[in-house]
Amino acid sequence: MSNIVQVSNLTKYYGKNLGIENVTFFMNEGEVYGLMGPNGAGKTTSLRAMLNLILPTSGETTIFGKHFEELNKAELSQISYLPGEFEMYPNLTGEQYLNYISNLRSATVNNTNILAERLDLNLNNKIKTLSKGNKQKIGIIQAFMNNPKLAILDEPTSGLDPLKQQEFQNIVQEQNNLGCSVLLSSHILGEIEDLCERVGIIKNGNIVASEQISDLKSKTIKKYEITFNNAPKTSEFKNVKNISKLEFQGNTITLNIKGSIDSLLKVISKFTVVNLRIIEPSLEEIFLTFYEE
Repeated sequence: MSNIVQVSNLTKYYGKNLGIENVTFFMNEGEVYGLMGPNGAGKTTSLRAMLNLILPTSGETTIFGKHFEELNKAELSQISYLPGEFEMYPNLTGEQYLNYISNLRSATVNNTNILAERLDLNLNNKIKTLSKGNKQKIGIIQAFMNNPKLAILDEPTSGLDPLKQQEFQNIVQEQNNLGCSVLLSSHILGEIEDLCERVGIIKNGNIVASEQISDLKSKTIKKYEITFNNAPKTSEFKNVKNISKLEFQGNTITLNIKGSIDSLLKVISKFTVVNLRIIEPSLEEIFLTFYEE
């Protein structure tokens, strides 16, 4: 599997102010990759610098194995981008705007009407009359209407109601099955977890982790729920290493532990254990762990 995107040490300063620093990650061809972090973490700056919409201070990006300025017209037409602040020509109708964009790409495929129907959008209305959510639907349509090879989406579900957010996820999965690689930037962690296999966590302009979500889960704090025949005293757990959030409820305890569980096993082996359950951390819990650190 080849890399469709390679970002290497991408850095952007605004004067003396740091935007991003040494951002490095890659995307495999055919995958949905998530870039997550709160507002202001550097997600949008990273995407804009990747696409030369702002010139990076240093570092480089290759797409389809080429630097962005080396891409030819046909290759550029296979890249779609939905910015976080999506602006359009207000006096055009949705249909006029989307036809205009499709013609710029010299597209041979146009799924505009199909996508508009799925998103419950009337394309005959002028853009200036549309709500934020309906404008965002046009952004999603322009991202996928021509079956791109690479879609770069910055906070794509902003302003959408939950039903349309789910339909967006369906569209992403279907486009991915057709061969579209998707770079999805979002602070909605459930969206990232549902769609992506790999994720980059960005914090203060730096990528602090970039790997499979399953690998992230295996390395982070695990939560255990243990039910005893008779619950031990809290003091029994004082020497357990790396333990946190120890809670008792009847004969059941829950706790978080990071790293080796050897000391925990030595303690609970002295008692009759009725049940032991490992509660997998959610992506949100992993994300908060990185930000707490």
